[in-house]
Amino acid sequence: MKKKKFNLTAIELSDFHLIAIHTQHEPYKVAYLLNKRLETRFERRHKDLELKVKTQLLSFPVFEYYNQDWDTTSLLISNRVSVEEQKTTSENLFEKEPITSTDYVLNTNKQVDYLLKFDDTLNTFEPEEVVQKLITTPHISMAYSLETQTLKHPEHLILD
Repeated sequence: MKKKKFNLTAIELSDFHLIAIHTQHEPYKVAYLLNKRLETRFERRHKDLELKVKTQLLSFPVFEYYNQDWDTTSLLISNRVSVEEQKTTSENLFEKEPITSTDYVLNTNKQVDYLLKFDDTLNTFEPEEVVQKLITTPHISMAYSLETQTLKHPEHLILD
């Protein structure tokens, strides 16, 4: 009997838009800035985005906004998370030292701090309007659209 192989990248990914955000602020502060500037109501989800990286299960903070007028959901996802571990180094075998490692939702976009994901099943969303508002927002260094077709691991952005 032949085995069937399914490719997750074959999923149709044109029903959402991504905006990359560069800022040094904490996730709750970025959500506050977006709420103020875009007139939204991003709220922290009860369940974070959990990804298994190497042997660890990592949690990335996620904020959600549901627009009743357009019947769409928008997500603010932290692209990076830092984990501090106590490890024994080769120089000192008897004491453990804290070692910080950083992991990313999108490894190909490590310079991006946050991802703003907009569902767009009706194909009516204009990401450039949001980008222009974000560029003029204080405390946000840079914002730009990301092409969803070129993402290496788009399955990381599927939240249920």
